[in-house]
Amino acid sequence: MPTPRQLTASFMDAFNRRDRLGLRALLAPDLEFVRPGGGTLRTADEVIAQYERDWAAMSSSSVAVRNLVESDNGIMAEITINATINGRLLAVPAALAHRWRDGKLIRYRLYSYPLPSEVAAVQPSPEARAVDLP
Repeated sequence: MPTPRQLTASFMDAFNRRDRLGLRALLAPDLEFVRPGGGTLRTADEVIAQYERDWAAMSSSSVAVRNLVESDNGIMAEITINATINGRLLAVPAALAHRWRDGKLIRYRLYSYPLPSEVAAVQPSPEARAVDLP
């Protein structure tokens, strides 16, 4: 079984390549996925749909890891989200937490400075409340 570090690296690589099938393969069918300014996504389909909205707002995007700490079933990482939006190059510093079970992402948290307005506009409704998974 791959380590949490290896699973997160695969997830980020799939994101950077905009590989929807690669991302979906790493998502549990039911999960807890939360980003700043948005509600909680609960299914792999909701997560992929969210990435589709994000990618529609960004002509290019990638994530670079600056520092990563691995635990038994997860990681905490300092990252930079690089994006091009309406011809503007952006670098958004952030922190990321992943929790893995049986090779699938079951919990995702992104903590960042305010997202660019074009990306913030396509986040899920903040009325959805986060609930911890066991």
